[in-house]
Amino acid sequence: MTQEKLRKIIVACVVATTLLLVLLLGVLVYQWIKIGVLNSRIDQIEQENAKLEETIAAGTKDAEYYESVMGKEWLAFQNGFVRPD
Repeated sequence: MTQEKLRKIIVACVVATTLLLVLLLGVLVYQWIKIGVLNSRIDQIEQENAKLEETIAAGTKDAEYYESVMGKEWLAFQNGFVRPD
């Protein structure tokens, strides 16, 4: 093997290794960004969950509750209506 062939093989190996490292670094950076975005979304959902738990603990009810049968019965009971027995 001549010096020129050996030099070409070494240059090709170095270029391939460099491209592989750049590609792997790009994937790693992408994953870090993705993890950061998902962590911020998790934090946002946990904050929303905490607000909803506070609302439930405070005893306030939303429109969905008052549209249900149980909610309508409770409103009727609060306003003085009684069940016919």
